[in-house]
Amino acid sequence: MGSQRKKDLVTYPLQDQVRLEVYWRDDEGGHGPASSLYVLEEEVFRFDCFGGDQGHYHFNLRQNRGQRWYYEESTVQENIDRSVFEMTKNLPFCLWTNHDSNVQSVKIDQEKLDWAADQMREKLLEFAGQLGF
Repeated sequence: MGSQRKKDLVTYPLQDQVRLEVYWRDDEGGHGPASSLYVLEEEVFRFDCFGGDQGHYHFNLRQNRGQRWYYEESTVQENIDRSVFEMTKNLPFCLWTNHDSNVQSVKIDQEKLDWAADQMREKLLEFAGQLGF
C-alpha cells in the first residue's frame, strides 16, 4: 500500500475508537482530495477522489491488500458524492466482512455517521475548490 502523504489533515471523531480523516493526498498513489475511516485503528474505508479515470476507493485495506474499486469516469465532485454514498450506505457491509471480529462488532451511530459524511463532503469540496478541481 506504500506510504501516503496527508496534507492539511483534519480529523473528525465519530464515537469511541471511530474517526474520519480528511486530507489532501499527494504521493505515488495519487494526487487529490481523500479521506479515511478508521475503526479500532483499522482503515476500513479510503476514498481517493482524483477524478477522471483515477478516482477509486478501498475497503478493509489490510485484508484486501489495497485493492482498488474504481469509480465510473467522472469529476472530482462526482467522486466525492459517490464516496459519501459508499460510506453512509455500505459501512455495515464493510464492517461485517472485516477479518477482525472486534471490528465486526462495532455499531456505528447513523446520526454521527451522517454528520461525519456531511463534514467529509464539505472539506473534500473545499480542498478540490482551492486547487481548481
